Amino acid sequence: MSAQAASCVGIISDTHGYLNKIDEILAATADWPIELWLHAGDYGDDARYMAKQTSVPVLAVRGNNDRQRPLEPREQLIPFKDTYIYMTHGDQFLPYNRIQEVLSLGESMGATLCIAGHSHHHSQYSDGHGLFINPGSPALPRDKSGGTFAVATYEDGFFTGRFYYLKEQPWEPPVIK
Repeated sequence: MSAQAASCVGIISDTHGYLNKIDEILAATADWPIELWLHAGDYGDDARYMAKQTSVPVLAVRGNNDRQRPLEPREQLIPFKDTYIYMTHGDQFLPYNRIQEVLSLGESMGATLCIAGHSHHHSQYSDGHGLFINPGSPALPRDKSGGTFAVATYEDGFFTGRFYYLKEQPWEPPVIK
């Protein structure tokens, strides 16, 4: 059996109406091998805007500040290649165990990539079975990063994550083998 070609997923969250940040990210990544963009909430309107600006499919979940109809689902289990991606905004989980709870819930549904936003802090964690990514916020970071988004690369049955910092451009695209 031959290995599948690597695939990339762009991940963004907590844009809070700062459409210029979405434009900046989409322009800089336009020629990258991203097959899917995921928006982990706040705001759904931003995800719908994003979908109109790119030919790449965009999926989103509802955040705690999303009130405009149509409302996105609170969570999604997304088929991707031969695995699943679980995405939620994350506000329904307590901060002290959010990563473990999201990862455990996603893995229980067969996901190997689990995504949550809400905290505006970029982070990733792997328990050896699945990968958790919080892409942070490109617009209103609370972690002194200057703004972030992430790209997850899926290759040989595993996801790896990489953060991109808005203050550190130009960005190098993911390396696809």
